[in-house]
Amino acid sequence: MKKIFTGILAAAFVAGTVSAFAKQVILAPKADEETYTWNRTGGEGSPEEQNPYVGTKTQAENYFGCSGTVDDCAVGTPVNLGVPAEVIYQH
Repeated sequence: MKKIFTGILAAAFVAGTVSAFAKQVILAPKADEETYTWNRTGGEGSPEEQNPYVGTKTQAENYFGCSGTVDDCAVGTPVNLGVPAEVIYQH
């Protein structure tokens, strides 16, 4: 019984690790994806969300929990100044 439990526990650990790795691969910036310095706007955020976050638009949406099209959630200043600023929204 102990071996079965240990096997199930090991399988759950491996599945969790693979899932976390897959999420990081999906969220990793693509070669042509612009990186921004994001600042939280509006709403109440945790203290770490008040500091600038550097990443792609998709990464910032996940970091700040932004989703929607109505209210500003964060504003991004491009690292490469040749492209316009971006805004992500929340509902």
